[in-house]
Amino acid sequence: MTDISADPWRQFIQSGRALRLEVERVQLTATLKRNTRYLLVTGGISVAVLAVMVGLFASGIGRAVTYVLLAILLVVMLGNVGLGLITRRRVLKTLAVEGVFIEVDAAGIRLAGVPPLAWAQTLGVVVSDNRATIDDGKGLARRLRTLTYHTGGSLNSVVIGLHDMRAVRAAASGPRVASLDLGMHDHGAVVLNLDVALDREQCDQVREALRAATALNSVPFRFTADNGTVAQATLQMGRGDRLTVS
Repeated sequence: MTDISADPWRQFIQSGRALRLEVERVQLTATLKRNTRYLLVTGGISVAVLAVMVGLFASGIGRAVTYVLLAILLVVMLGNVGLGLITRRRVLKTLAVEGVFIEVDAAGIRLAGVPPLAWAQTLGVVVSDNRATIDDGKGLARRLRTLTYHTGGSLNSVVIGLHDMRAVRAAASGPRVASLDLGMHDHGAVVLNLDVALDREQCDQVREALRAATALNSVPFRFTADNGTVAQATLQMGRGDRLTVS
């Protein structure tokens, strides 16, 4: 059995110290540049495909199968443009955060633009880490997955279930809030995309600080790479129930 009292992160939190992290602006700036190039390329391809379709239609030399294939390609490219715009908004909102991005201590969690989240009001915490999936597979699928991630996608997030989402939504303000999922009902969850704002080591620090702090406050904690588990846990806490999903 592991002696959790010997855990350095447990000792760190128990001593009254806090993990405080600001956004990694160099990383975010690089991500924004890649996102801009991604949008220029996908947008340019979309325009080119549309121009070919119009040209073929005007000349009357196109065949039905040609139009179908070009239409599929256009839909795919427009979908990529839409995804790029969504991730771009996430990056820009994170870049706008000033000061502490996340703080974890024995009292609770503090996020930019969100009132302090005390452990007493917390239903559970789930850390999801799928960063290893960008190395899965090979060929075009892997390259596209990697490209999406490096242009603002997120594979490492934290879901914090809360008793009273109404109060959190009412008091929340600031640029970071727009990229938080603050729930739709009185109960719900705050979702934070860690790897957009922080580097790999910092993401791991947040996970371990949360693991230690929740243990000290008897708050359920789950660490998983299974998206199904995350979805079940989020729905459970969204109903106002304490986290029990394993």
